[in-house]
Amino acid sequence: MSKKTRPLRIDCHADTPLWLLKQPSLAELPQAHSDYRRIAGYLDVAVLALWTDEAEYAGREAGHFRRLLQLLLDDIAAVPAAPRLLLYREQLLEPSCPLALLAMEGASPLGARCEHLSAYIERGLRMIGLTWNGDNSYAGGCAGDIGISADGLELIELCEQSGVVVDGAHLSRRSFWELTRAAKKPFIVSHTCCDALHPYRRNLDDEQLKAVAEAGGVVGVTFVPDFLGLSRDIAAVGAHIRHALRIAGTEAVAIGSDFDGTQLPDGMEGLQSLPLLYDALCAAGVDEAVIEKVAGENMRRVLTDLLPRQTA
Repeated sequence: MSKKTRPLRIDCHADTPLWLLKQPSLAELPQAHSDYRRIAGYLDVAVLALWTDEAEYAGREAGHFRRLLQLLLDDIAAVPAAPRLLLYREQLLEPSCPLALLAMEGASPLGARCEHLSAYIERGLRMIGLTWNGDNSYAGGCAGDIGISADGLELIELCEQSGVVVDGAHLSRRSFWELTRAAKKPFIVSHTCCDALHPYRRNLDDEQLKAVAEAGGVVGVTFVPDFLGLSRDIAAVGAHIRHALRIAGTEAVAIGSDFDGTQLPDGMEGLQSLPLLYDALCAAGVDEAVIEKVAGENMRRVLTDLLPRQTA
């Protein structure tokens, strides 16, 4: 009988690397929602998103992304307490230290026809969201109703071949459903909430929640107040998690905080508030084993399925 692995804590999305554009390091940032010190205390894997404003940096997306990526890689290399890069599925078996999975939020920095994809993968990129709210050359964002382009379909295929997680956050409804038809492997929606509880363009309806589950993926419930509805507090986050569990099932729900990319709901101050959310779920009657799945085990399963194997 194989040894039982310990449960992991994983957050599917945080924008904390953006602080490197105005701070020298992510080692300890009390003004931020997260930093390396708190990642070490509360997470096993932090998905660190590198966001490029596709409108502000139009035509210069690749340069901005490369700059932010280099700042983050240099910082991780310089800080002994920083998480190590998560590159291979084997690292998830029994992590000896916190891990960071690098994500691209909005695929415009890939250039035309995925020209920079292989270079970014070599530098550690392991997750890509096709767009960020607006339309780009790969897919339509939630602000409109454009679908996935031929380049976007090629990107999905290349990601699946390369061990890169496809993130369906920010997509238009049309692009989302085209992703479900194109994907041959599980995909995730890293940070969203439930449209049934609060109609919002970035939230998933029940049919979308079921579709992510049927694909074998996970939905990361986020802490963005605008996504939650009138009750913008930690109880509302718990309500969205419980609804997602009822609709998508206990294998398909995760945490996708959006730390440092949003204001936080009442009752949350940052990464250190995650235990309060787990306590609220427990108080609402969610089984401890299910909380462990939401807190990280569901995402561990998906990452173990999708990330590349480590070669000798």
